[in-house]
Amino acid sequence: MEEGQIFGLVGPNGSGKTTTLKLLLGLVFPTSGSGEIFGHPLGSLSYKERIGFVPEGPYFYDHLNAVELLRFYGSLFGMSGTELEDRIEYLLKLVGMWSRRERKTLHYSRGMLQRIGLAQGLINDPDLLLADEPTSGLDPIGAIQIREVLMQLRDEGKTIFLCSHLLKEMESLCDSVAILNKGVVCRQGSMEELLTAENGNYVATFRNLDQDSVQRLQSVAERVDSEGEQYMAAFHDQQSAAAAAKEMVDKGAQLVEIVPQRLTLEEVFIDAVGGIPE
Repeated sequence: MEEGQIFGLVGPNGSGKTTTLKLLLGLVFPTSGSGEIFGHPLGSLSYKERIGFVPEGPYFYDHLNAVELLRFYGSLFGMSGTELEDRIEYLLKLVGMWSRRERKTLHYSRGMLQRIGLAQGLINDPDLLLADEPTSGLDPIGAIQIREVLMQLRDEGKTIFLCSHLLKEMESLCDSVAILNKGVVCRQGSMEELLTAENGNYVATFRNLDQDSVQRLQSVAERVDSEGEQYMAAFHDQQSAAAAAKEMVDKGAQLVEIVPQRLTLEEVFIDAVGGIPE
């Protein structure tokens, strides 16, 4: 996992995602193998003040409001006074809960608890944020807001370790991903690497093709699709796509782009874990 990135961990139910988080947090310890965070072994107190954690379905003391709750968690890190109060105000505004700061958590919806959970995970301004399903229970607008917060944190240099089963969300959010299955990482890499089709297919897009050029393109491409005035031709490799592009341009066509065929994270996931169980 690279510093300053959003790293995603995905996998089927029971694959070991929660256990992995518990290992990183030092809540359980490995029976074999080892790992480090910031140069310290898993479970060491030396790195815990530099991390934050956002659990799925967080639970808080019912009798506290948002300000009191964050004040309590801040005190655990030795924070107090103006520094803590300013941090609380900043975080509640960041997650859209400032206007509800006086309401007790007993009366919070699940989405509101998720927002406060994120604020709690950020109270110590961590270098590494571990988040388990951070948009769970949020409406679409709330989910967009939380994703924007996570990207803002990434842009500020924070490193985020994100677990989620929402593959479309992970695809747009993460810089790199690991796919876990039965306790084993079966696929890992940058999002660009994972979503580039392994068979190397390339798609060339053209405009201004006459009928003869379309027929010629259909004879050399594996597949030709059209959308309005554009024609998308698929080729097995980049060299074939480039050769066809030169021929079409020589015939007067306009080349829009040549790009690798991209998969979806869902397609990569299904292939990595061995398909959909029957």
